[in-house]
Amino acid sequence: MTQLKHSAATVLPESKIDSSVIEGLDKQKTAPLKDANAVAVIIDSELEEPPTRPFSEQTLYNLLIAELATHEQNFPLAIEKYLLEAQSTLDSGLASHATRLSLYGRDIKAALSSAQLWLQIEPDSEKAAAIYADLLTQSGEALHALDVLESQYRYGRTPNYGVLSQSTLPAADRQLIALLARLAPLVDQYPDHTELVFTYALLLQQNKQHSEALTTLDSVKDLQANPLQAALLRAQLLEELYDAKTAAKSLSKAIKKQPDERALRLYRAKLLTRFDLEGAEKAFAYLLEDAPNDINLLFSHAVVAHENKHYEAARRGFETLISHNQRIIVSHFYLGQIAEQQDEPNAAIARYGQVNSGKYFMPATQRLINLQAKQGQLLEARRYLASLRIAIPLQAPNFWALEAALLKTHGHADEAREILNLAIERFPEQLLLRLERALMSEQLNDFATAESDLRFILSRDPDNVTALNALGYSLTNRADRYEEALVLVEKAFALRPDDPAIIDSLGWAQFRLGQFDSATRHLESAFEQFPDDEVAAHLIEVYWVNNEKSKARNLIRQFKKQSSDTPKVDEAINRLGISW
Repeated sequence: MTQLKHSAATVLPESKIDSSVIEGLDKQKTAPLKDANAVAVIIDSELEEPPTRPFSEQTLYNLLIAELATHEQNFPLAIEKYLLEAQSTLDSGLASHATRLSLYGRDIKAALSSAQLWLQIEPDSEKAAAIYADLLTQSGEALHALDVLESQYRYGRTPNYGVLSQSTLPAADRQLIALLARLAPLVDQYPDHTELVFTYALLLQQNKQHSEALTTLDSVKDLQANPLQAALLRAQLLEELYDAKTAAKSLSKAIKKQPDERALRLYRAKLLTRFDLEGAEKAFAYLLEDAPNDINLLFSHAVVAHENKHYEAARRGFETLISHNQRIIVSHFYLGQIAEQQDEPNAAIARYGQVNSGKYFMPATQRLINLQAKQGQLLEARRYLASLRIAIPLQAPNFWALEAALLKTHGHADEAREILNLAIERFPEQLLLRLERALMSEQLNDFATAESDLRFILSRDPDNVTALNALGYSLTNRADRYEEALVLVEKAFALRPDDPAIIDSLGWAQFRLGQFDSATRHLESAFEQFPDDEVAAHLIEVYWVNNEKSKARNLIRQFKKQSSDTPKVDEAINRLGISW
């Protein structure tokens, strides 16, 4: 199947919400219990006063330099001097201050050194142990952090295991696996240690052991120690194990118990965008009542309202964003779509003209010129594209491609190809233009030009899936070079095995080579994913030629009921003489 939908001029899907635009609501890794992130609570806005005690003259001189450097915001010099004197004097106060100053100056290497020194000087310091373990964890030394935490038992203290949840070790990492192995017996030994068990569940989640993490979480007897984090973690695990709907139900129950926790409502609202857009819109609207100027909420609510075709609510949201000088470009793009839906082409054109950069620029440009052409302003559309080629020369090939597609759409195929010829003369290495011309030439029965351009693309980009599939399909249909075609589409299939257009091409090439079982399997799969006229025609022919007449007739009847526009199927029926 020729992938015309992958043509350069095709820019944006018309439906289904893009979850990437629901911003500010990404799932947060559930935070550890209590004050596990020691670094976060050490320094707020002000450093504590430096220690003052009898020191040598040289030490006092260095400390004076450090203090002056601190006041002048020269943190590297201040940290250097404090750490030097802490190491020289082995004074716990200096080591403590050096640690805090290093954290304030965001010098993690110095913070690690000074915190280690602080703990060596004062091994029974709970704060030193917590800070050092936290820094080790965030530096990828979680096992060493666990050693530090367990040293607290000798002083009769319960370790702050929550710092381990700051680990950023990837799933299946040897250190993470070893960490879990060491924590497992501790969890068995201290089943009532809520923080320990909760942290273990978090690390299991990090290792993608979601089922085990949920079982562990369910074993925690007192989740009231931190009900918010427990509810968030449970929802995350249910989403991973089941689906968004199950996770949202869990959050709904949690919200009944904790109605004022916005984090729960935010997470639930985002989940609802995947299966209940009406519910999602209401959820975002509820959150906006308490935070009417929250940019992320305004944008998310407007996008969902637009998807629900509640255009006035969406319009208000996007216009509010523009008035706040936020998300201006994307808001104009959506407002253009709303104007289109409400049959206001001039307003839509004006909005799309405001989209002058970013990922929405090309889709907006395409919509703008299509609207102009529909209003009989084809010349104006072409002039607009010409002005863009001058204004943004680096994107000129895109604008040539858009002009060619526009001309072809409006019945000027020959002129469209001339435009592409001219563009390729100017930009001979632009594969986008070559691909456009190849696809257009194939439709105009100029297989020689199509093959030449596709070969050119593959000589520069051997793994170009669109070119591989298009050439393979064309060789099957136009040149009867089936073996060569099969090699090309098999490579495309290996690179993109879930693409129904490629699966269709593969099945069609296999059919031409008499590989009926493989052909039937692949064409049935392609039709299930993308039941269009061309795929249906291929499958009907395979059934008929393979003496599965009843299947062919059933598919014809089924497809004819669903669609009245079936030129490919009709052609196959007439050519094969099928009575159905």
